[in-house]
Amino acid sequence: MKTSLAHAFDYQPVRLVRGKGSYVWDDKGKRFLDFIGGLCGATVGWKDQRMEKAIVRQARKGFYIPALFSDPNQEAFARDLCRLAPGKMVRAIRATSGSEAVEFAIKCARAATGKPTIVSIDGTWHGHTYGAASLGNACSKRMAPCLPGFIKLPLPTTEKKAAEVVKAFERLCKTRKDIAAFMSEPIWTNAGCFVPPSDFYPKIEAICRKYGVLLVMDEVATCMGRTGKMFGSDWWGIKPDVMCLGKSLTGGYATLAATLVTGAVWKKAEGIPVYATFGWLAQDLAAVRENVRLILTDRLVENARRVGDMLLNELKPLEEHSHVKEVRGQGMVFGIEFKKPVVDEMMRRLRQRGVLVASASDKILFFSPPLSLSEREAKIGARIIREACSES
Repeated sequence: MKTSLAHAFDYQPVRLVRGKGSYVWDDKGKRFLDFIGGLCGATVGWKDQRMEKAIVRQARKGFYIPALFSDPNQEAFARDLCRLAPGKMVRAIRATSGSEAVEFAIKCARAATGKPTIVSIDGTWHGHTYGAASLGNACSKRMAPCLPGFIKLPLPTTEKKAAEVVKAFERLCKTRKDIAAFMSEPIWTNAGCFVPPSDFYPKIEAICRKYGVLLVMDEVATCMGRTGKMFGSDWWGIKPDVMCLGKSLTGGYATLAATLVTGAVWKKAEGIPVYATFGWLAQDLAAVRENVRLILTDRLVENARRVGDMLLNELKPLEEHSHVKEVRGQGMVFGIEFKKPVVDEMMRRLRQRGVLVASASDKILFFSPPLSLSEREAKIGARIIREACSES
């Protein structure tokens, strides 16, 4: 498929032209069950009429409000986000993408502590801008030099490794005076949907409080019900100092993100540049406010947890196959890990059968269906995935 457009790492030869609910269609009329879901973005599903009305209503007003001026809609939404979030969030910084939200979080952590170093988890994704890429695994050697000031601990894929990471983090905090923050996803999504042990984040939070280190949670991929709780942090009852939001915040209908900070952080960080030219455009904001309203009124957080648990149970039998290492899931985000690099072939088989998924690596299938996925759609998708993975 020839194109002048630069494509992402997981490019697939399909031209999508429309969607409805949990389904999308290509330019040849073939229908696919959309298990990619905008890579943790889809919530109410595609072509939702309520979303359409909210967007059109605002678009008809046809104007732009620079961040130099007050906007009651932005103010109200900022308050709503802070109230929904765990902890004591008091300020929302406007952003246009998850990467930008992560950049603001890095700036806030350093400005609020006066310290340069941020500890993160290796092998994870936090965005594509230089700060976010250096925090995660997106800063390749061809982009070098990556930004300084980041220490990466191993991805805790087992309880033993998680315990080792906790010890290593406390050792860093005890022996170094330059640690500003621990910054991570609650669940490591794009790494392959790795869920930490139940005591991991409570222990990390306790260390942060003990040594005066900020706890920053990148909830771009895990917010607004994606994991079966409103925020991924809610699974452990932790209270971050800074949070990054995106993806499911928009439902796939807008370009909008946010960084939330507590009063203590904002008091020390206030004054750093936070201007975003297209941050929270009126039309995008209208879409996102309606999306959040529908997540709450349609009880999509509960649906993600209930249907997600069912889908995980439907897929768990794959672990009986000799070539499948593990099936993982939390809410509406999943990973199927194979023992060999067969993911490209699995994605091809699934496309042929009418299901779209993505990859976290050449051994891990990754998918995140819409939060509104029905039980029937989940069973159809699970059956097709089992059939594709069961072929020799």
